[in-house]
Amino acid sequence: MGYEPKQEVVHSVELFHDYIESGRIKLREKVKVPTTVQDPCNVIRSGGLAEKNRKLAEMLSEDFRPMSYQGNYNFCCGGGGGAMPMGGEMRPHRIKCGKIKADQIRETGAKLVFVPCHNCIDQIRDLNKEYDLGIKAVHFKEVITHNMVIPEHMLGETKETVTEEEKEEV
Repeated sequence: MGYEPKQEVVHSVELFHDYIESGRIKLREKVKVPTTVQDPCNVIRSGGLAEKNRKLAEMLSEDFRPMSYQGNYNFCCGGGGGAMPMGGEMRPHRIKCGKIKADQIRETGAKLVFVPCHNCIDQIRDLNKEYDLGIKAVHFKEVITHNMVIPEHMLGETKETVTEEEKEEV
């Protein structure tokens, strides 16, 4: 009786993983700084993407460092479930709740954290400021976009390439 979508809906973690694994997306290089990955509650426990989330992070990294607890056993960052958009009065609670995530990130020694959730990325960026983690939190798509090989026939007439400055941003 419910609505039947006309197309299959696939989470970006699954899509990027499958495209890179199959060679449909090729990368010029991997991220050189130490990395780790956030396991968003909805993507991992509800979406069943723990393994692909971790493997995607590994495919993009020269030095991947998993957190002490991973996948279904990882801790929530404190920003999910609608806590991020609830306003300023929730911030102290989010930050306090997120300390365990900040400690997990710090323990890895990572400088870049892959975060495939919009609520989580905002929270982890706030945790970075609050707990002085010295990290950059990015979505997978940012790293893939900067490092993917674009076939010659798709470049068009400008044939622009990514500059060294742009590479350093990610």
